[in-house]
Amino acid sequence: MKKFLLFCFVLLSLSAVRSQSVNGVVLADTGNVTVIQVYGNHYQRGFAYGYLCSDKIMSMWNNYIQPNYGAYLSLARAIVGNPSYFSVDTQYVIEARGIIDGVSYAGYDTTGLSYLDLFVVNFMTDLEGFLSKSGFPESQNCSSLMNWGAATQGTDLNGKSVIAHFLDAISLDTAITQNQVIVVHFPSEPDEQPWLMTGVAGQMVASQAMNQNGLVVFLNTVNGFSAQLNKGYEPMTLTLRKSVEKADFNGDGLHNVSDVRAAINENTNGYASGFIVSAIAPSTAGADSLISVIIECAPDVPYVTFRTIADVDSLDGVNLYAANDMIKRNNAYNYGSRYINVKDTINHFYHGVGIGSFDNWEIMRTQSKQNPNLQFMQVIPETGLFTIVVADHTTPAWARTPVVFNLSDLFVYTGINNYNNTPQTLLVFPNPATNQIGVFSSEIVSGSLYRIVDLTGKTILSGKLNIEKTIDISLLNNGCFILEVVTENEVFSQKILK
Repeated sequence: MKKFLLFCFVLLSLSAVRSQSVNGVVLADTGNVTVIQVYGNHYQRGFAYGYLCSDKIMSMWNNYIQPNYGAYLSLARAIVGNPSYFSVDTQYVIEARGIIDGVSYAGYDTTGLSYLDLFVVNFMTDLEGFLSKSGFPESQNCSSLMNWGAATQGTDLNGKSVIAHFLDAISLDTAITQNQVIVVHFPSEPDEQPWLMTGVAGQMVASQAMNQNGLVVFLNTVNGFSAQLNKGYEPMTLTLRKSVEKADFNGDGLHNVSDVRAAINENTNGYASGFIVSAIAPSTAGADSLISVIIECAPDVPYVTFRTIADVDSLDGVNLYAANDMIKRNNAYNYGSRYINVKDTINHFYHGVGIGSFDNWEIMRTQSKQNPNLQFMQVIPETGLFTIVVADHTTPAWARTPVVFNLSDLFVYTGINNYNNTPQTLLVFPNPATNQIGVFSSEIVSGSLYRIVDLTGKTILSGKLNIEKTIDISLLNNGCFILEVVTENEVFSQKILK
């Protein structure tokens, strides 16, 4: 495995007045991609991400988002911010705001930049369903190949599962190719687990993601679908994030593609655009249907269609492939040119078997490639090998030299503060704040007593939490304080800054 450059770029509090912990490190900066680790609750992870990748996030904003989205940006903001169109859980709003706070803390002027701008970037594939007729945003043309079991027996994989994926999302704009990141999350929430995503700086959802238990999800898009109004869609990329971020999404005590199935099935209105999800787990997951699945989704009935090797897809053996056309949904059997190329190679050259890790990579590289190709990835869940190559502004990813990481390294937190998955039960947002703060915790209810004390222990403000669990701090002087909230069983405290 290639050695990656270890910076251990640990960041501590920078000033007494605006003291704020940065819960993260830059782990590597190689192969045209920056790798960071962040830990804590959603706000803390967002803040660390924003701080550590502030230059890349602002480069994306100034050099790509604003000039390319132009007149459509205001409309896109209005759509992603309307709950009738998109449904986004509160913790992800908090995390997005944390990212912006982190960018600001790094010294950038974020005036006019809101969490909705981040959502425009993160939900651009879903926005395609609302804005496709306007030509916004650019369509994606990704593809994925999965092999396992009998297909990989007799090779270096010896029955293990493998997935390769092309992210053919956008033109090779330097604002895109120079701002690629891998973000490894170490959540402190007790119902979440370590996971990572790859994408452009500022991305916080999961078009390409995996978790510490070897569950991998990759997203392809399908053109030609239009969203319906007032459906309150959950963005597909957010659904996929939940499927790998939750410790056990379907609660069955196992880690396999059933978690992805359950996450996608939870959204009964379907999704805002056409999507194909490829999901794979270690070959030890059990039955083939637990190891791998392809899920075809749309805003029209049928909303969700699951495809496994038990279905007719013209591909021999224990192999699944997906590009940008529906196969099983409504029995479309829409085999595009790339699908036919991959099918013919697997069926006639390999006869569905003898596909090792190199073969999986080469079949994709030679039969599924197209320009532009932004990212080319391969994951072998059981060995933990994660291979990735990112394009530069002149050369597609498939033509460049990859970098190999080991997930067992990425999923060990290397920062100065030891990550131990201790629940952070009291979240105060925003923090720092000017006029009002909100208290977020499953263990704290409205009516709970609170007090705010200064650093000498003097009580400055006290009262009971209202229904919204917000506190007016507009009359406080600027400085550092301690918020204490009292429940029947415990006293919670958190530092707050004004």
